[in-house]
Amino acid sequence: MKDKIKNIISIISFILLTVFIILLININILPIKYLIPIIIFLLILEVLGIYLINYKKENKVLYIISIIILSLNILIGLTGTISIINIDNILNSTFNKDIVSSTEFYLVTSKENNVTYNKLTKSTNINYYKYSKNIDLAKTKLGSFNYIETTNALLEVLAIKQNNKLLLIDKNNYLVLFNDTSLNKKDYKIIQKIRIVTKEKRNSKVEGSYNIYIGGRDFTRSLMDFNMLITVNNKTHKILLTSIPRDYYVDVVGYNTKDSFEFMGLLGDEVSMKSLANLLDTPINNKVTLYTDGLVETVDKIGGIEFCSNEAFYTTHSLVQGTYVDNGNKLYVRKGCQELNGIETLTVSRERKNITGGDSARQRNCRQIAMKIIEKVLKTINPTNYNEVIGSFDGLYETNINKETMTNLVKGLMEGKYNVEEQELAGTGSRAKIRLNTVEDFVMIPNTDSVNEIKERIKSVLNEK
Repeated sequence: MKDKIKNIISIISFILLTVFIILLININILPIKYLIPIIIFLLILEVLGIYLINYKKENKVLYIISIIILSLNILIGLTGTISIINIDNILNSTFNKDIVSSTEFYLVTSKENNVTYNKLTKSTNINYYKYSKNIDLAKTKLGSFNYIETTNALLEVLAIKQNNKLLLIDKNNYLVLFNDTSLNKKDYKIIQKIRIVTKEKRNSKVEGSYNIYIGGRDFTRSLMDFNMLITVNNKTHKILLTSIPRDYYVDVVGYNTKDSFEFMGLLGDEVSMKSLANLLDTPINNKVTLYTDGLVETVDKIGGIEFCSNEAFYTTHSLVQGTYVDNGNKLYVRKGCQELNGIETLTVSRERKNITGGDSARQRNCRQIAMKIIEKVLKTINPTNYNEVIGSFDGLYETNINKETMTNLVKGLMEGKYNVEEQELAGTGSRAKIRLNTVEDFVMIPNTDSVNEIKERIKSVLNEK
């Protein structure tokens, strides 16, 4: 009976540990410098446990030790296998599945207009904002009406109040318009909401060198407050971070106009990505969209980050999430390094008025915050908490990057392989029509020499062997 128990425990321990090791290798998330020691340690434990439990001479102490070792291996094999399956499910759902996105549209009219959606007829005039993403799909889903194209949503909304017009507009543009001081949201109403769901095939190609467009959206998820291009070369282990000012005034691909990257965000990530690729004459097939409303939770979950400032300042914005309100408790950032929690990190990332260098300094601070988050994650992540740490990023981002590209990049960062460089596009302050020619405001006119210099540096990093 005792021999039977020995065999059962040995077999279960061996099978579970073998399955765990195979899954650990196949999931390809750990660098070799971590993977090999873990496997060797587990195999030594297993061999020792089996040897001791089958020791020829009767020895109670050795028998108890062997039972403890093999039971520990069973526990490691079982919990490890479950964890890896969970991690793999997260990675597959984030980086392998088709990208499903949704856009919400509103049919807006004056509060005084008694019309309802059910009373509309085919002859009803409905103005639609041309520059809304997926607007053609929205028109089809809304129904057969007399659609009239408009390129100035602000003027149309103002006209609604006077003439009881109907305007079809996406939620992002709606939120931006009603932050305009000339509008009073109480004067308008939404009589119909439409949700358009689209599916996009994920880029499955794994390249040796590539660009990633990083776009950081504000709390409305409409305006693009932060823009960066990450150039990665896996052969030379170089990463080049290129910051793009949000007010950079460039050609909008497909729209025959110019706009800032901030308001280009209203048209969707793809337009910003293509316009940046056009500006820098470089291929961009990968994108990551960051959401500021997810930043707070992520930073809190990893226990905060260290932020270093070369000057002391009070933030313009209050320590309030999801608002433009500047009244209330402001954050004091002292000169030097300090720990920031989630809401403090968000507040610092938004600051550009009370720091030397304006938006340029803000971009540098955002780069620092991004690197500090990565550094903190790499310091804290290990096989036992991988699932929890990866889960902490839920809600922070969306991406079209595939699983293998991402795991290779994370492994390289964990190994400390990459040499990271930074650069920033320069320009001159001016005024011009933004938000697709609807409003005149501050812009940054690109400096041709700066653009050309940065083009060449990106090209050099991509093509190095």
